[in-house]
Amino acid sequence: MTFELGINYWPRRSAMWMWREFDIAEVRGDMAQIADIGFDVVRFFAMTRDFLPDARSVDPRMVERLAEVALAAKDAGLKSMPTLITINMSGRFWWPSWMIDAQGDPGDLFSDPVILRSQSLLVETCAGALAGDESIRAFDLSNEIDDSQRPRSRDAGWLWASLLANTVRRAAPGVPVQIGAHLPSISVPNFIRVDDIASVADEDVMHAYPLYSKTARSFLDPELVPFCCALTAGLTGSGRPTLMQEFGLCTAARGEAGHTIIDDFLGRPLSQYLASEEEAATYYSEVLERLISTGASGAYAWCYADYDERLFDRSPISTAMRERTFGLVRPDGSEKPAADVFRKLRLRRDAGPLGESPARIPRVLDISADDYYADPQMHFDRLYVSWISGLQS
Repeated sequence: MTFELGINYWPRRSAMWMWREFDIAEVRGDMAQIADIGFDVVRFFAMTRDFLPDARSVDPRMVERLAEVALAAKDAGLKSMPTLITINMSGRFWWPSWMIDAQGDPGDLFSDPVILRSQSLLVETCAGALAGDESIRAFDLSNEIDDSQRPRSRDAGWLWASLLANTVRRAAPGVPVQIGAHLPSISVPNFIRVDDIASVADEDVMHAYPLYSKTARSFLDPELVPFCCALTAGLTGSGRPTLMQEFGLCTAARGEAGHTIIDDFLGRPLSQYLASEEEAATYYSEVLERLISTGASGAYAWCYADYDERLFDRSPISTAMRERTFGLVRPDGSEKPAADVFRKLRLRRDAGPLGESPARIPRVLDISADDYYADPQMHFDRLYVSWISGLQS
């Protein structure tokens, strides 16, 4: 198995507003740089509010732009992973206005028939537009959807995933389906269980950041990410290796030492760490080596670039300071030291096996998935202590 290297993408100059302020020349330049660093895959996001202006129609201009981005990636020698439902992104919920009622509350993504039908229409249209393109690595159904809204029951979560996955398969046969799950799917009772997702999706994925975990030993704890991959593999019971679809950290300005800030996190204060650029490179290197040795199928950095300061007056970047500097590339396009970590790893990988192949996935789970999800936070903490103890023994 080849360890896959991927990156999550928003443009430096337009970030989450890329579809409305579309600049294909910028996208093409970014794709060329991403390929030069050594990545195989670029994951990008169809923002639901831009693609779905009302319940019964998908904006054809946005679909054309989606195809242009996929073509730009292909021309650069990259594969694409479009995420088709994107409401939760970078410290904000980007609800389409028509999904919000008079009291300001969103409709039910998982149970409202109108909203379910609209999501099905969106994924069918986008997948159909890219069907037959061999450069499409996979379709990711959603990005951390349970932060936007949690289903009312486990069955509702499974039915939502099954409906959309089967819709994609009809529109683009043969393309793998993923579902962008993250740490709460293995640490809190949110009705989006990774074993349920695994029964629907073709591949297992996870997102994990020490920044957002009370269990992590520090903001730079290099063990949390590989642990989450191994735990996901145990919970799914699929026998498949897990793809770490998102991991990374935000950085301080070039030349500055790492330091802690109090940041806005969905309307509440939260301590966050801005690592020095050198600390970030070390973190990426340590995590990547651990992912390789513990049998992960690959790793996707969050994210390509820091954002241009002209975006700093826009929500969420105006208040979520961390979101400004998660990139491997600075706003001027120059590379941080972490970019070279990926470049060197790509060269090593292309020269020969990175390690034992296939690497053994450590057995983390010592109970059934049902027993685990009876108290996921307790078991997550307990198993992480065992993971760390095993490393020290």
